[in-house]
Amino acid sequence: MRETDERLRQQELEIMDSHEALRRSNNKIDDLRAALKEKDGTVQILQDEMSALQLEIVQIEDRCRKLQAENDDLVKRWLQKMNSEAEKVNEVTQELELIKRKSEALSPRMGPAIFEDDQFFAVHSPSTGVNATHGASLVPRNAVGKVDARMEEVHSIAISNSGGLLAVGGQSTTVKVFDAETGESVFSLAGCLKAVNHVEISTDNTMLLAASSDHTARIWKLDTGRHWKSLTGHIGSVMVAKFNHDASRVFTYSQDRTIKVWDTQRGLCIKTLFTVSSCHDFALLDSTGTRLATAHVDNSVRVWDTVSGKRLREASIHKEQVMSVWASSTGSRILTNSYDGTLKLVDATTLDVVSVMSAPGYRPSRNWARASLSPDERFAMAGSIDGRLFVWDVNSGDLVRTLDIHKSAVCDALWHPTGMRVYSAEKSRYILILH
Repeated sequence: MRETDERLRQQELEIMDSHEALRRSNNKIDDLRAALKEKDGTVQILQDEMSALQLEIVQIEDRCRKLQAENDDLVKRWLQKMNSEAEKVNEVTQELELIKRKSEALSPRMGPAIFEDDQFFAVHSPSTGVNATHGASLVPRNAVGKVDARMEEVHSIAISNSGGLLAVGGQSTTVKVFDAETGESVFSLAGCLKAVNHVEISTDNTMLLAASSDHTARIWKLDTGRHWKSLTGHIGSVMVAKFNHDASRVFTYSQDRTIKVWDTQRGLCIKTLFTVSSCHDFALLDSTGTRLATAHVDNSVRVWDTVSGKRLREASIHKEQVMSVWASSTGSRILTNSYDGTLKLVDATTLDVVSVMSAPGYRPSRNWARASLSPDERFAMAGSIDGRLFVWDVNSGDLVRTLDIHKSAVCDALWHPTGMRVYSAEKSRYILILH
């Protein structure tokens, strides 16, 4: 009996423990159900918020599309307004030119006059003779002369096709023009409101073109030294400006990432190309300017059709930014200069690299670093940030000569059209004449 009673007590205890465990389990189930109900409420709230956000996103995207359309319309109207104002300025300029010619006809003994540093004086117009003969180009050995540009910083130089004039643009609102033989000042061309980033002289030696940080490119007549056209329409600093062969068209690149094609005579923009990424330089690949190559900060070179505005091809041929691009006389090859310390000769049709040029210690300046080909296209030349000038053989890629002649970074270096001497510009004001 005692054993039976003991088993009954044991079973009662087990039943009590089971009831307690069941109670705890039921309580836990109730807690989990409450938590699940709370989470269901949270999920519903999140779904409602997500629906509201998706609706807001759709509304924002719709507003963005409307704002983009309004912005495109405003930009179009603004460009039309600027072109209209530029046309009015050009009309006034033509009237002033007509008045000037009539005045000169009435006073035949008085030569053309210009203003420089608020002083009025007469000048003798430079000769615009035939193009200099391109013989075998010489590799420079030493400096034989120095031109003081009389400006805080030099950005660009240009040599006339006749070889008689040297133009200099930089951290000044005037373009300086010198006699390329003697280095004597011929005149200063006023008109820009900010620094001049690039200068070029037309092939027939009659006009000078300057790209300025005041968002404008300007043209002067070299027979009178007077301002002729203002090309207004960019919304950023104009970094490069170039004529085509007969100067009927002007091509400009601006920090607004557009290349504009201008009718020179009318001073009107006739085409705008969007360059995708920022550029440092461009080069025309034919005499009319229907094809051009651009040097980009994304390490690429791109070739464009300026008539259709389409990009024809592109290639990433450098490891760092491409600082400049120079076209051969036929446009079949281009010379590139990169911040990676190499120059490359590239086939303009396929963008395949033909030869690579480099040298120990060669490092171009980031902002101004243009490389050039010699007139006979046997040599390439570029200046380094440490003031040295490097010359390479284009075909072999071998370094021919290094000249340690400048006191600051070399920003531009060009051969004279005859190939018999070189003009090398350092940022700190001076241009050296080398033989």
